Amino acid sequence: MFFRDIYSHSILGKPKRSSWDMKTTLVVAALHAIRFSFRNGGLKLWRSFARIPYLLSNPNQYHSASFKVKKLGLPGILSNFDSHESGTREVEAHWLLPLEESKNDEGKIIFYLHGGGYCAKDWQAYYTLNQQLSKYTKRPVFSLSYRLAPETRFPGALVDAFQGYNHLITEYKINPKDITIVGDSAGGGLAIALLVYLRDHAYPLPETSILISPWVDLTYSHQSWVNAEGHDYLPSRPDFNALMNPARFYLGPEQYHKLCRHPYASPLFMEDYDNLPPILIQSGGSETMTDEVRTFADKFIECKNTMSKHEEYEDMIHDFQVYPLSKSDVAFLNIQKWISFDIKRPRKLYSTNREII
Repeated sequence: MFFRDIYSHSILGKPKRSSWDMKTTLVVAALHAIRFSFRNGGLKLWRSFARIPYLLSNPNQYHSASFKVKKLGLPGILSNFDSHESGTREVEAHWLLPLEESKNDEGKIIFYLHGGGYCAKDWQAYYTLNQQLSKYTKRPVFSLSYRLAPETRFPGALVDAFQGYNHLITEYKINPKDITIVGDSAGGGLAIALLVYLRDHAYPLPETSILISPWVDLTYSHQSWVNAEGHDYLPSRPDFNALMNPARFYLGPEQYHKLCRHPYASPLFMEDYDNLPPILIQSGGSETMTDEVRTFADKFIECKNTMSKHEEYEDMIHDFQVYPLSKSDVAFLNIQKWISFDIKRPRKLYSTNREII
């Protein structure tokens, strides 16, 4: 498949998507080859592969910020998990400091939640997004490694996300209005779930949030999970895969059908998105989650007071910002513009209609 795609593009002049340059074709072909090689692999194999960027990285550029969680008396769906905290459990976290910090944004930070289907840590996305976010925004990035499924099921990741956010506010004394929450893929779904939990229980909200290819529907019910198989690198319809089904890992096989539409697991099914901070959504036009992200973003049209913007990047794949593609730089520049300028403008200047880039 790898050589077929290269031949089709370079010799026949027929890329899989009309807007793809050769670099995009090479990147996607390589990702497809990896997907094919691991098609019969289980979670242990995928986790081992996802760890390779960590083994090749320079850990000295990150500063350990792991912390012990506290029993906080959390209400609602998190109360049961919270009641079992003894004060001894530690959550892994890191700071990445910018080479040059913005004087205009002094004290402002990014709180980053990684992707990986809630069952793995995507180290490639973790490192790339951390570094690019720090570079373009000139802000420190605080990255949290929440507990993974199936060892810890829903809503364990949400508990850890709340603990990280609370830690920034109480221990680092960071004003919530100086925090931008960023999440990609499963981390994007986790970010919006955190925002709604904060709103629902009257906790202080951050300044803004950026959702990159957010996974917001764990039912796999949208058609793009099938249609995008030839373009995107994520496996088509994981719900048909007995070995690698992230949603079932996260929710538990016996609870999947009961919980797959729970709004804190699948934020697409939230009752409303009112009274949230400004939200920027970025997604690819040829990814497996294209349809669910469109449906999710369109729901903000009904909001009375939540400012939002949806940028869909034509022909781009899931989490395309992680890879050295021409539109990746454009996306990061738009993130920079969003947090430094756009959210300060009157809401009436923004439409929740989709912007194709």
